[in-house]
Amino acid sequence: KARQVKDATLKGLIPSQYLEERRKAFVSPENDFSKTSLVCGLIDRRKKKKLLFNVKDSSMFDKGDICLYEEVARMPPFARKCLILIGAHGVGRRDLKNRLIALDSERFGTARPHTSRLLHSNSETNAYYQMDRNDMEAEIEAGEFLEHGFYSGDLYGTKFDSVRRVIQSGKMCVLDIEPTALKLICNKEFMPYVVFVKAPNMDYLRYKQYNDKQRMPKMRTKSNMSNNSSLNLLSKDPEQVILESDALERDYHTYFDLTLVSEDADKIFEQLVRAVEALSAEPQWVNVQWFS
Repeated sequence: KARQVKDATLKGLIPSQYLEERRKAFVSPENDFSKTSLVCGLIDRRKKKKLLFNVKDSSMFDKGDICLYEEVARMPPFARKCLILIGAHGVGRRDLKNRLIALDSERFGTARPHTSRLLHSNSETNAYYQMDRNDMEAEIEAGEFLEHGFYSGDLYGTKFDSVRRVIQSGKMCVLDIEPTALKLICNKEFMPYVVFVKAPNMDYLRYKQYNDKQRMPKMRTKSNMSNNSSLNLLSKDPEQVILESDALERDYHTYFDLTLVSEDADKIFEQLVRAVEALSAEPQWVNVQWFS
């Protein structure tokens, strides 16, 4: 049984980890034809198929525990080591990261990714670390990468050591990673502050896309392009963006410290800056294991 800290009248029951794992692994009777009745239509003796959660054997759960709740403690103000931006593709996470670093490069930094692709220009060598393909695959297998993926046949990824270097330099490491990596970085070592950048509702998206398309001929400068987050969604299907955003919120909301709606680029950037500043000025509820 639990109640909300700020409103004692809001109370409820939290399911146990065991119950939730069984519920998520449950196969409904109408989809389980392993047992049927001889008297079709009169007696349904089909039993619920019980699939107990097993991290090692089940890819369904993405090799991670189902996060229901965690024991927390109210701690004095302290600076987090990482700032994680989570959201659907096209909501402007990268713009927020770049603007934050540009605002104070002495305070904020980001981890340079690795790639197996051959680098040809100075801009590329400044943006990536180049690795041998076999070495990179070996380190991925050894668990040295926070996340990784393929693009045009080449490997790309972010190493834990790259994140550590930013933190050791005295900066807050700003990352726009995929949500599947959250369970790997939400721990005592990295102490992240996780911000979910939520997609606007359908009506707002369509309205902004229509207005932006009408204004595009007048907005060809690079500065204007970078300061309008809605332009990131021009080439996206609004419905698909919202579905992806809703799915992320449903599956990973237990990790989120703050949710910002991506409607106005300047407004949510100001909200983000204020939230980060508040970390060093206001008490925080955090996982007790971070300070154990």
